[in-house]
Amino acid sequence: MSTVEKKVEAPDPEQLAAVLRRRQAMRARLDAAEALFEDVNREATKLLDRQYRATRSVKADVTLDDDTKFASVTRVGGEAEARVTDRDAYVAWVRDTYPEFFDFRIVPARTEVVISDAFTDRVLAAVTAANTAQYADPETGEVHDVPGVAIRPTRSPYFRWTFTRASKRQPLDGRELVDDALAAARLDLDTPLALEQAAKPEQD
Repeated sequence: MSTVEKKVEAPDPEQLAAVLRRRQAMRARLDAAEALFEDVNREATKLLDRQYRATRSVKADVTLDDDTKFASVTRVGGEAEARVTDRDAYVAWVRDTYPEFFDFRIVPARTEVVISDAFTDRVLAAVTAANTAQYADPETGEVHDVPGVAIRPTRSPYFRWTFTRASKRQPLDGRELVDDALAAARLDLDTPLALEQAAKPEQD
């Protein structure tokens, strides 16, 4: 027994027009806001980085014009770890210093040098922990300068932004404080800020 599909009715033309109009108008506002945001975010990052280099300050409050705190920004340090950057130099050091972790592997038409992966992991972990290309032998206590190994960044520093939370003293959270400031015309997000411009070379 076949079933008859219910005929789909077209949406109300006025409702459809209103929703489509709202959708695309909001997209236009988002595009404009994102363009402004990119400029301001780039400038904020540059200024925060300069402040860190000058004062080593890693945190700043974000306040409204009446000094009400509504957000904060924290510099999160980058990470780095040891890596083998010159394999030939590293292989020669292992061969001469720790021959028990050095070997050869015969493959068709060539011979490959093999270094114990576990030993390399141990050396790199020690170098990362010491933050310098040195390996302290856990058995003898001798400290070796490890050639062919260097500390390399794995993640650059970045800034983490957070809005304040509501509390008994301040019942509005950071986003609500911004909404109130906008409604009271105390905050203007449409006019571009006067950002610092790179100095241009003088023309003769």
